[in-house]
Amino acid sequence: MSLTLPTTARPAVDDTLAPDTPRLARWRTAIPLITPLARAIDWAPLALVTAFVAGVLSLTNAGEPLAGQDALLLMRISGTLLGSAAAFALVDAMSADLGATAVPRWVRQSLRCLLAGGTAVAVWLGAFSYALSRLPDGTLFPAGDLLIEMAACLGIALAAAATAVRFASGRQAAMAAVVVQLGLVLATILLPEQVRLWPPTCGFGYWDQAHQFWLAMSPLPYAWLGLALRDLRR
Repeated sequence: MSLTLPTTARPAVDDTLAPDTPRLARWRTAIPLITPLARAIDWAPLALVTAFVAGVLSLTNAGEPLAGQDALLLMRISGTLLGSAAAFALVDAMSADLGATAVPRWVRQSLRCLLAGGTAVAVWLGAFSYALSRLPDGTLFPAGDLLIEMAACLGIALAAAATAVRFASGRQAAMAAVVVQLGLVLATILLPEQVRLWPPTCGFGYWDQAHQFWLAMSPLPYAWLGLALRDLRR
């Protein structure tokens, strides 16, 4: 006589979740890296630029209202320098390709960009708020347009650093990124007035056209950054 053993039904598996599992697992594995990466990042450039921005904003016409053109120039300088300083977050020893690791290089480098870029944006927003508080009542000072300018400068610096670190290590890679970023910024200043990307007065002249261009072009450095963050192993 043959015996038939009872079988236990297996619960159905939702296959729709399977493709996302490895990607989610990578990010979950990367979370414990936030603390060591934050310690590994060279924060000195961002700290120095933050102190410089705070000092310049405080000392310019100290005790008096801040002129709109002065505030505009200071915020643009601040955005450019903060972007340059954030580039140093990608170039320390831990940024190298470490071979077979549980967390891919692009995830580690993305975390660096988020940590340094987020800090740079936070400092810029604090500086903007302070500058706005010193402006005379009724002064036009659009946060969105100026933030687009800052985001473009930040994206260029991070993308250039992510590219440079593939060919060099240490601060020379970050300095190469700074040269690229500042070179592109200075090149835009040399453009004819009809296509000037840095209008001298908020809301007037070619302001709207310039910031439509900034908004249209801002995805390009971040697409470049995404390509540069790919793993070195092929």
